[in-house]
Amino acid sequence: MTASTRIQVLAIAAAALLPLASPLAAQAVSINVGGTDYEVFYISTSYNDKPDLFGAASPGQMPWWGSADLAYEFGLAMYDQLGEDVYQAGYGPVFAYAYNSAGFDEVYGRAQNTLDIDEQLDLPLAASAIHPYAYARANTPVPAPMPLFGAAAAFGWARRLRNNQKLINRKVCRMNQAAD
Repeated sequence: MTASTRIQVLAIAAAALLPLASPLAAQAVSINVGGTDYEVFYISTSYNDKPDLFGAASPGQMPWWGSADLAYEFGLAMYDQLGEDVYQAGYGPVFAYAYNSAGFDEVYGRAQNTLDIDEQLDLPLAASAIHPYAYARANTPVPAPMPLFGAAAAFGWARRLRNNQKLINRKVCRMNQAAD
């Protein structure tokens, strides 16, 4: 195995193992709100520790940010799917929807009762306190030709690698013949 082949194999192995190096979040739950499919997770953090997490648009990951009604809809759609006793006994994670820096430095959110679908807590939480906050990622389907483009690129790369190996083998054979 040549040095360039070893490097390529090492790069592929590192790329395959890279996702395992990141910290794992809670298992995602798939829901549909307003005709859009989302994967919803939760993470125990504070607003002060991860302010980029909070917000509707990128880099934020809370599409309900800025709307208490939408936070209610997400909590209702989740109901008990992320498990009981996440925020406190009988409640799921907090769907934060606003931040108030004036006065008490609070984050406002909703937590769904996992035993009664008709009950949610509307919470003012200290921005520095750690709570289990829900966040979401919209599921966007991959266009049909994209996997084919990836397969074509991989085939072309493998073909180029084979051609390079043949060229190197021919040069080595010629050098060996010249040395004899």
